[in-house]
Amino acid sequence: MANHKSLTEAAMRKRREARYERDFKTGAPLAPMFERQAAELLKLETPPDVGPGGEVVNEQVAGLGQKRWNIRETLREGADRIAEDASLRRTDLLMQPSFNVVAMGIDAAEAIGASNSLEKMLAHQMAVAHEGTMRLMDRALSFESSQDAVESCRLANTAARLMGVFQDGLLTLQRLRTGGSQTVTVQHVNVQSGAQAVIGMATGGRKRGGRNGKVG
Repeated sequence: MANHKSLTEAAMRKRREARYERDFKTGAPLAPMFERQAAELLKLETPPDVGPGGEVVNEQVAGLGQKRWNIRETLREGADRIAEDASLRRTDLLMQPSFNVVAMGIDAAEAIGASNSLEKMLAHQMAVAHEGTMRLMDRALSFESSQDAVESCRLANTAARLMGVFQDGLLTLQRLRTGGSQTVTVQHVNVQSGAQAVIGMATGGRKRGGRNGKVG
């Protein structure tokens, strides 16, 4: 097998070859074979090893050489190779050379009970934003001379914007889980005899009515 970044990529190439056969070869004799090969590459023989934070620990890499170990994801029964490769890629991205937030990202996904890929990616982004905020704020507060005041303010402002990004992530999570709906709380008001209850907004001033603005 050629050198591919993942079995998903290898499968997509097989599907592309099948389509090329159908588009440009009379009778497309090899198309069914390419489709079968793609399906075989995407098939998971056994459920992947899964654990905290919802990412795959052990990639099933038949045909790709040495196994790769990683933090794992909860892949439900019936998931295919695409879901597994996506999970591994998410954790790979948390371990960039300039930062290592894999523990925070996985912990954040676990803390919010991430139930799908989008919630997991959101938790990971929030972890990166948090680390960036703390690093920038540390640099902003490390300047001692007044000559560095401009740079200190620039770093502090960038950190503050990242704080806003983090908080927006929390609000986005809430909207994802509530469908953007708002909860209205209805309370019962007990009014004593002879008293008057006002529900809604009460404003002072004269009340206007009609098109001519005459007082009713």
